[in-house]
Amino acid sequence: MKRYPLQTLLQLRAHRTEAARLAVLERQRGVQQCRAKCTRIDGEISTLDDDRRAQRARLLEPPPSGVPWPAALAQREAHVDLLGERIVAARARLETAHDALRQAEAALRDARDAFFKAKGREDALEKRREVWRGEQRGLQARQEEAATEDLLQARHVARH
Repeated sequence: MKRYPLQTLLQLRAHRTEAARLAVLERQRGVQQCRAKCTRIDGEISTLDDDRRAQRARLLEPPPSGVPWPAALAQREAHVDLLGERIVAARARLETAHDALRQAEAALRDARDAFFKAKGREDALEKRREVWRGEQRGLQARQEEAATEDLLQARHVARH
């Protein structure tokens, strides 16, 4: 198995972590768009429902002059039915939007998991690098101590 230099691995991990972070941001924007769409459709349903209630309240109002009662009543009932159909269609769109929102939230969870996994790997490599540096410093200090000890012993032997 080929071993890569630690710095190269750190750069690769940093790149992957950044790519995962950007994926999380992209998924967050997708979730926000889905939520906005659900909110917009919900507002549309509320507006249509209010309009339908208002039209039902106006069913028994006297028709404008020159329009017979049966024609005015039929027209108003048809309008109430049309509003009801639009509400049903909007509710179907809302259900579809909720499904899309659930999918977007699942994708966001997956992206977050991938980010934290990549970040954990990068942090583990950073820790490994710090441990290696500590070992190198310790080794260098021991070598310097050994060299100093050798010099002291050589000086001591030269005096005697």
